[in-house]
Amino acid sequence: MRLLFLFAIALLFFNSCKKGFDKYYENTGPSSVYVYDKLKQDSNFSMFTEGLDRVGLVNLINSGGLYTVFAPVNSAFKEYLSTKGYASMKDVPKDTLFQLLNYHITNNLWYYYSFQQRYITFNDKLFLTRGRKFVTIDVTAPDTLKVNGVPVIKSLRDISADNAVIHGIGTVLIPKINLEQLLASDLQFKSSTFYKLLQVVADSAYDRFNSYDRDGDTRIDSVFYKTYSLLTNVYTSIEFKQNTTTTDQGGDPVYTNILMPVDDSLNAFIAPALAKIDNSITDKIAALSPTYVQAVLSPYFIADTAVGYTANRFITKPAGVNYYASNGQVIPTLTAASFLRTDVGASNGMVQVVKMNFPKSDRLISAIGQASMDPKLSMFMEALQKSNLMTTYEQSGKVVTLFAPTNDAFITARFDVKKMIYDGVNLSLTQFTNIIKNHIIEQNLATPASLTGSITTAYANNNTLTFTNSGTNATTVLGLTAIVTQPYSYKGPTTNGYVYKIDKILLPNQ
Repeated sequence: MRLLFLFAIALLFFNSCKKGFDKYYENTGPSSVYVYDKLKQDSNFSMFTEGLDRVGLVNLINSGGLYTVFAPVNSAFKEYLSTKGYASMKDVPKDTLFQLLNYHITNNLWYYYSFQQRYITFNDKLFLTRGRKFVTIDVTAPDTLKVNGVPVIKSLRDISADNAVIHGIGTVLIPKINLEQLLASDLQFKSSTFYKLLQVVADSAYDRFNSYDRDGDTRIDSVFYKTYSLLTNVYTSIEFKQNTTTTDQGGDPVYTNILMPVDDSLNAFIAPALAKIDNSITDKIAALSPTYVQAVLSPYFIADTAVGYTANRFITKPAGVNYYASNGQVIPTLTAASFLRTDVGASNGMVQVVKMNFPKSDRLISAIGQASMDPKLSMFMEALQKSNLMTTYEQSGKVVTLFAPTNDAFITARFDVKKMIYDGVNLSLTQFTNIIKNHIIEQNLATPASLTGSITTAYANNNTLTFTNSGTNATTVLGLTAIVTQPYSYKGPTTNGYVYKIDKILLPNQ
């Protein structure tokens, strides 16, 4: 009876999986233990399990979740330790070891047969690891499974655990560094003006997949990665965007291509903005307005592409074909002579060093762009960005006059732009935007003579600014008067607009 039962089960699987059943379940057998316990049962993986123990990955993978583990055998780890100059697994820095082991664990259950089916059906080659990096799977050769070109040991293939399948490999997989790690470690890049500017717009995000117990106190220690939210679709620290389609592995690969100007060119480009910063400030680049830096850097990224762009791709670009930067600008024509350093690759992008600056963006030649060079107006520029008004009024042909409260004005009014809090009250995005609109008049008010009478603001709804005293005072319908400072007006080359400094927040009647 037992034999008949097993035959019936096998027949059921055969009918559901059709061809390839014998390969899919060959010598695997169901397991009633989780993946770590299954690995512990095989002495080939003792160094791998030692590493899992040391960095606390056992608790993260040994219950819940479905995984495919490419487990290096002991000889692979011995070769890795020897090559890196480590005497034992205990000598490998914990951060290095955690990232290394995470790279050997992919999401979901993938038997050899499963990989074959994915390749046949969807041409899938890239599979997302637990550490949020991709490995490349190759099943094109008969009866062969390779990960990053490393063959899986056939006798250690398709080992089943309750929540995982294990494939033994004879080489430790080394993840390539990402763009952020490349920029921070390369001597030329990390000291460049370009990278210093990047830090002005840098932010961070919690990385739950790479957070672990670093100090052994049984609590997860948070890990963060750098983000650049002001730079559209620029990803230096991550390698995927989430996707839940049938053909996807949880994320689509993303590449960010950087065309980095040499310091001499970029320093000359930002010199006018640095000149507006007080000489008492040591790090003038750090004092620049993030919105100004955003406009400076955006033309040098080709963001969120499917592949890295080599220098040859730019040099041999067909006539009539354009490549576009992250802000929509056309990348200028580049020749071999345009490049100082080429094709410096990372796991999620590529860096080219170029000998030139690209043309100024619309924002930089607009009134807003000129005003954004003034560090005392950085909070107002951030407010324009946060309220989604920047793209409306940064166009070089846009007719607009802005009355920009200084940073001191925001501070005095207890107006936190970043958190959208005014005098202790949380503002909705609509309320926040309406306040900023009350500082905008969609006319060219170029001279004190034009600052006269009552003029409706962009917020409208009976909100006006009434100008008196030769235009040096602006009063709202609520009766609040701000001093308009004349010397701080700017105009773009197409006389598109003007920005005046004011010393108070102009609250509307809303």
